[in-house]
Amino acid sequence: MNVCMENVNRKIQVWCKRIPARSIVLVMNFLATFCLYVLRMNLSAAIVGMVDYEKLNAIRRNSQFNLSLQNESLQTVQNESLHFTYSTCEHAYSDKTEDIETSAVVEGKKFLWDENMQGLALGAYFYGYVCSQIIGAWIARKVGRVKVMGFSVLAASLCTILTPAALEIGFEMFVIARIAIGLFSGVIYPLLYAMWSMWAPPSERGMLMGLNFSGTAIGIIATLPLSGLLTTTFGWQSAFYVTGSIGCVWSLLWLILIYDSPSEHPRISEKEKNFIQDALGHNRDGKAKRERSRPVPWKSIFGSFRIWVAFFVLFGSDVILFVFVTLLPTYLRTVMEFDITASAGLSAIPYIAKFVLYICAGFCAKRLISMGVKVIYVRKLFQSIGMFIPGLALILAAYVKCNIPLVMLAFTLCVGMEAVTTPGIKVTIMEMAPSFGGIIFSVANTISSTSGFIVPQIAGLLRTAYQDDPIQGWRALFWLSTSIVFAGGISFLLFGTVEVQEWAKSKEEEENASKDNEKAKLKTESIA
Repeated sequence: MNVCMENVNRKIQVWCKRIPARSIVLVMNFLATFCLYVLRMNLSAAIVGMVDYEKLNAIRRNSQFNLSLQNESLQTVQNESLHFTYSTCEHAYSDKTEDIETSAVVEGKKFLWDENMQGLALGAYFYGYVCSQIIGAWIARKVGRVKVMGFSVLAASLCTILTPAALEIGFEMFVIARIAIGLFSGVIYPLLYAMWSMWAPPSERGMLMGLNFSGTAIGIIATLPLSGLLTTTFGWQSAFYVTGSIGCVWSLLWLILIYDSPSEHPRISEKEKNFIQDALGHNRDGKAKRERSRPVPWKSIFGSFRIWVAFFVLFGSDVILFVFVTLLPTYLRTVMEFDITASAGLSAIPYIAKFVLYICAGFCAKRLISMGVKVIYVRKLFQSIGMFIPGLALILAAYVKCNIPLVMLAFTLCVGMEAVTTPGIKVTIMEMAPSFGGIIFSVANTISSTSGFIVPQIAGLLRTAYQDDPIQGWRALFWLSTSIVFAGGISFLLFGTVEVQEWAKSKEEEENASKDNEKAKLKTESIA
């Protein structure tokens, strides 16, 4: 029996060594971004089944009726109440007839949340999300990236499962639960950057990161229709139970399979370990250990104009992303009059394009650089495509009204083209300060993620201000978002750089740069 078990273990180890360890890291990192958006997006789809829009509209009609009754004749009031000016695309998608079977729909308890409460519910996640990224990245440098991320996602998943119970206590407890989910989820992106600094050879970095972040698109593609289907079939509570369970399973697999670096991995082949460490310069002279022990130059980071430009550009990129990530299902439900299942399903269409563009953009950028195009030109090209085209498409979406194909085309351009910025600003941040890429990205992502709660709150205010004509409120939001995005794109064209900043260079890099400058000077003098 023992001999058999030893043979089985030996075979498992052989097969594990045949599979590149960084391929397993890629799969789990891909699933990490998938889980991040599963836990974030479930409410965006479920909320259209949680809010009693019909009753809210009836209350508003009655309020307008009573207000008008004080000033006008009864006949005038009746006409106004019958022609309540709520500009939507009624029946734009589905033909609602009396013989539609509704017995299969499970609605569950619904809530009378006005636009401001809906904005708070959708944005609460980001209040926690922006608080944990910097401190999470710092703790991970001390404790270990794998442990911090594994237990953080597990905690976020458990909070997701407990969300319906929190809502039974009250809206305030529900908001606290969403803040906690965001708080635990905030460490994911910075730690993924830090993981690739230890696992990705420079020649593979762009490709691996592109494949990694495509998990965000797949997470949204899966979550929106899945949450919509669960909401209509089993009640909105099931959307939180299922998505939370997915996160719990991933956390356990992550803690079992993944290690902080190749040198700590017990099943990696010597060939692969030496290849990664040689490519990164980590295994001969202890450079990796020295780089990790370098103090973070906080003063230089926050005093760098180029870094602040990168912060603003990433903020601009995320504005459109969060407009659609948090508000697209609500827009389709309240303005386009799509039912819950149709709204969630159609909301996923733009993310299919985003998944494809994540992969294509990375390979195209790598191809252009290999052809001799300057890196900075490639970064600015992709960043411009990823910001200016979505900005223009957002304006298109505001004025095509009830033309469903054009609306979905505009939304697809807005969401899909955001993926093109991955070979732009997201890689640029790492190139400007390779040794502190994870820390700087945590700061940049903290700042940019504030749009996650600012945008829903502004949307709520604008929708409240234009209750009689909601499309005008959405147009105001779209114009404001476009202005911010255009400002970010222009800033990157003018001031973006891929040069390693002086304060980010190690002593070895400074010595090498000095030698290169001396060689160039001597070469110039000899030619002269």
